[in-house]
Amino acid sequence: MPNFRRVLEGGVVLRRAESPEDYRACQHAQRRAWGISEDGYVIPVATMVGANLHGGLVLGAFLEDGSAVAMSFGFMGRIDGRPCLYSQLTGVVPGRQSLGLGREMKLLQRDFARAEGLPIIAWAFDPLQSGNARFNLVKLGAKVRRYVDDMYGPRTDALNAGVPTDRVIAEWEVIDEPTPQPEQPAEADHAPSLIEVRDGFPRVVSTPAADRLRLPIPYDVAPMRRDHPETAEAWRKAVRQAMKTAFGLGYEAVGFHRQDDRRCGYILARRPRA
Repeated sequence: MPNFRRVLEGGVVLRRAESPEDYRACQHAQRRAWGISEDGYVIPVATMVGANLHGGLVLGAFLEDGSAVAMSFGFMGRIDGRPCLYSQLTGVVPGRQSLGLGREMKLLQRDFARAEGLPIIAWAFDPLQSGNARFNLVKLGAKVRRYVDDMYGPRTDALNAGVPTDRVIAEWEVIDEPTPQPEQPAEADHAPSLIEVRDGFPRVVSTPAADRLRLPIPYDVAPMRRDHPETAEAWRKAVRQAMKTAFGLGYEAVGFHRQDDRRCGYILARRPRA
């Protein structure tokens, strides 16, 4: 079983989990990364072992003492009839989130997918998380064309408690070298917007007949969910409606822009004809 190993600064080694101790370290990293208090949300060791030995991939960012400061769990799946590596989760523990571990894990997943002949890596993320959206669409060059309502149902972990778990599915083509997408603030200014804000609340407008569309989202939804939950809920509903309508009309999210410390959003384009 190939190891797909990367040695990083600070004594961090990214590699496949290999032992019971590795899998337990990955469980602990998952708890810390998401603030999980219920064991029911933690991936069982047996599930990780089974996936890792039969076409999936369990990665850890291990320190010399055997602890893990990041982990990733993926398994083989299909999307639109094509085989893929579905990355169920990738998390980095607090205090290590600015070291690029998430990106390094995605690159290691790409190496694995290529070695296995899998053309796509897919994963879910919260469409209102601007940092994740920018990383996925701009830094990696993934695209989004599917919205799933309340994908996981109610959650109690620190990042999702009390919020419907709406998700979009990122699709990252990896057989050819993925092309990161530059941020396009000028294009974002000129593209018609799917949402307009009135009195602080978003309102969905009719989808314009344009090749490119702009879909704004909150710059930082976490404090909004904490301090103004009614506004955050209005944004969730508006983005859900706008995205699902646009995807149904043949658009896909191909980019993301952040123009200043308050304005950001997706760039949508018509999907190429098959």
